[in-house]
Amino acid sequence: MAESAKRSWKQEPLVWLMIGIPAVAVIVGMILLTLAITTYDGLVVDDYYKHGKQINRVLERDRLAHELGLAAALEIDANGELRVRFDPEVSVIPGGNIELALVHSTIPGRDQSLVLTRVENRLLEGRLDLEGEGRWNLYLQTEDWRLTGSLRYPDQDRTRLTPNYEDG
Repeated sequence: MAESAKRSWKQEPLVWLMIGIPAVAVIVGMILLTLAITTYDGLVVDDYYKHGKQINRVLERDRLAHELGLAAALEIDANGELRVRFDPEVSVIPGGNIELALVHSTIPGRDQSLVLTRVENRLLEGRLDLEGEGRWNLYLQTEDWRLTGSLRYPDQDRTRLTPNYEDG
């Protein structure tokens, strides 16, 4: 009859399994805690009341643009020269500084904003550098009114800017 050899606890697989499962759980928990603390969740709004008031202000700007009958066409050439031409039926463009905000649909770091120069009565110009390709949401705005549109660059080089408002 063969004698059974005594094995050390270090050689038993079941012992390592009982030690390994809790150890892996602790390590994964520490990694998740570190990620939760160090990463920024930009989708959470801290002040809901203030955010709600801003939404109402934006709706008022859209309504005013609709009432004034504002609409425009935007064109970008290969050199990044930008032209915004208001429709012929637009007689007055209220406001001083007219800003164009380009908000990338997925990458906030690519957002841009520029103040356009009034060249003629209904023509504005500016220069921008769109990094890479993608879809941009466009906001042509002053303190009082706002027009919106979207552009898929470089596939599109022109788009319409209209008020985001409907009578109802």
